[in-house]
Amino acid sequence: MAIRPIDIARKLGISTTTLRKYEEFDLVPPVSRSSSGYRVYTNEHIAYFICVQEMMAGFDLSQIAKTLKEVMAKKTDIALWMANKAQADLQQEKKIFEKIISNLGCNDQLRKKHPIIKTNHKLLTINDVSRETGVPTTTIRYWDKVGLISSQRSTENNYRMFTSEHIKQILTIYALKLAFKAKRHKHFINLIKEELKEFGYNDRDRIIEMKIDIENYLNKVNRAQISSIAALYHLCVQVDMNHFENYI
Repeated sequence: MAIRPIDIARKLGISTTTLRKYEEFDLVPPVSRSSSGYRVYTNEHIAYFICVQEMMAGFDLSQIAKTLKEVMAKKTDIALWMANKAQADLQQEKKIFEKIISNLGCNDQLRKKHPIIKTNHKLLTINDVSRETGVPTTTIRYWDKVGLISSQRSTENNYRMFTSEHIKQILTIYALKLAFKAKRHKHFINLIKEELKEFGYNDRDRIIEMKIDIENYLNKVNRAQISSIAALYHLCVQVDMNHFENYI
């Protein structure tokens, strides 16, 4: 059954222009045209439009496009594993945050779960630091490159070397990154540099001040992602069964 764009737009509370943008971003299956050139939408398209709308709470359009590309290819399990990866990444952010709070002495319970890092002042490799903090080596290298931290260089092989002070710096930077993400700032580096001028790397009081905002942010994203994945799962079931409801 062909459905008019205006009817779909009214149902979803969006404009027909937004529908066309979703189509341009390949968020829905290809749309055929009538003999007079008008778009011909079906219940299958509506199912995708609804999924996109619901997934936007927990994912950006780029993530949604990559995921729905697999759904359109009938690779629904791959799509669901992609969504699962996003949840795993968020869980890793939560673990890093717990280390931040623990190592800055902000939470006794977390300190037992994530003991304060002790390195006996020895030099550490980037892999050591990544293992201790949970922050990927690629991220640490980038922060070093842009001047957020300043590693030493080994005289033997010129590899980056770090101290226990760098661990505190990296955890503090990650806390700031999460705080700015919570406020929906996309370009963190300059903001972090400015923030560090105000309080430095080891301001425990500032971290405590950010703690509630970051916790609320992580909880909010977790709920949004779970809701989004539920919508994705519903679409995947419809695709697997090749059965789309009569939405209009």
